[in-house]
Amino acid sequence: MSGLRVARQGAARLALIAVVVATLGAALTVILVAAGGPVSDAPVQDLSAVGDPPEVGPPPERHGLSDDLVARLSGSTVGIRGLDCGRAQIGSGFVVAGGLVATSAHVVAGISAPVVTVDGDEVVTRVVGFDPVTDIAVLAPAQHRKMPLPLAMGEAVAGTVGAILVYEATGPRLVPAGIAQRIRATGTDVYGREADGRDALILAAAVVGGHSGAAVVDGAGRVVGITFSRTRGGLPVAYAVQSNALQSLLERVRLSPEQAGPCVK
Repeated sequence: MSGLRVARQGAARLALIAVVVATLGAALTVILVAAGGPVSDAPVQDLSAVGDPPEVGPPPERHGLSDDLVARLSGSTVGIRGLDCGRAQIGSGFVVAGGLVATSAHVVAGISAPVVTVDGDEVVTRVVGFDPVTDIAVLAPAQHRKMPLPLAMGEAVAGTVGAILVYEATGPRLVPAGIAQRIRATGTDVYGREADGRDALILAAAVVGGHSGAAVVDGAGRVVGITFSRTRGGLPVAYAVQSNALQSLLERVRLSPEQAGPCVK
């Protein structure tokens, strides 16, 4: 897969730093940020690194969010799974306005009816928004159901501390995350096709398979990004697309729903 070209927002020149990242369950060689890739929780492919990951420092030990805010955010965090592509595709997601659910596009690519775990209940959904360039998808319950409160949107501020809202086998969990850098990435989409750029974040955070699609929130609990990648080798560096891409996709969904793309190979 071809690499991505990246520039820090506000910088005068491009920063071309090659690393190997894993799309939270597989891997591909890219320039600093991955556009997508295989989505199962299969072992990471054995690819050789062609550079060093960005220096972001260690993840914060604590996210600093209040207990009340943690409870509210956890209530709006969901798990997502599907089997249509001949393998288990799992990820995290969160509730947005209109009773919809946001996640990563590569988590639901090729899935006709993603199953979303909400408050311990399994809810069948359908894809109504799908953007393979930004790697974001939007789901709607197949039948009417009262959903948890939607999360508010915000804008990331580099150098601050927040959390990633992941959904695991034991339920929702908040992973402390440092918002290290805001960047601009261009290159390929989740299918390896040349594509326009997207605004992204570099995070100091430890994420694993199943965390794709998780909301990145700031200290006030506002969604500032959606997690989609991590570095290889167990280093605590993760990547997220900025929330402005989700807001744009939600506007498109209101005008005309979109179906999921095919399976990612």
